[in-house]
Amino acid sequence: MVDMTTANLPQSTVDFSLDQEAREALFTEARSAIAFDSGEVDAELVTRAWDLAKWGPSSMNTQPLRLVVARSDAARAAVIDAAMPGNRPKLEQAPLLLVAAHDERFHDHHEITAPGFAGFHERFESNPEMRASLATSGAMLQLGYLIIALRAEGLALRPYGGFDKAALDATLMPEGWRSEVLLGIGRPAAGDDQSGERRGRIPADLGVREL
Repeated sequence: MVDMTTANLPQSTVDFSLDQEAREALFTEARSAIAFDSGEVDAELVTRAWDLAKWGPSSMNTQPLRLVVARSDAARAAVIDAAMPGNRPKLEQAPLLLVAAHDERFHDHHEITAPGFAGFHERFESNPEMRASLATSGAMLQLGYLIIALRAEGLALRPYGGFDKAALDATLMPEGWRSEVLLGIGRPAAGDDQSGERRGRIPADLGVREL
């Protein structure tokens, strides 16, 4: 719904910035959690996070990210077994495990993501190398949006990259989906001290160059 109090104002007079509380919840105070409370994660929260994250920009609106929700005991066991040994106890503590993947056939959905784009499907079908590159980079871009969207739903999470992708693809992934990152998610435990002291971040004077 359009906010009629701002709809007719010049763009420069409308403040779309987040307040400090929102910035803290999404960035500065959010942690890569290990400890969670005992409550389950409602499926609706994951769906809502997906439906929020999908609006982030992606290359030609290709949207190759896919998500497997490992809720059953068998699916959880498959995720944990595929993880590096040091990460398994951390994943076991998470109320819900997600597997972020890319879809090698993302271009098959072009009538949803790029309706009327002449030659879209043929362009990617005829160039598997370009398609594979965009599937991976696009999924990683979308995963960043998804992490923020999950935080916006009040959830804490921790991503894990070290795992046997081939084993997990064979066990859990639908045809054409390829696993990229594991996520342990839940509601943060009160007084969580397992995350440890917060590590530093590269400041803007080291990471930003204006030319």
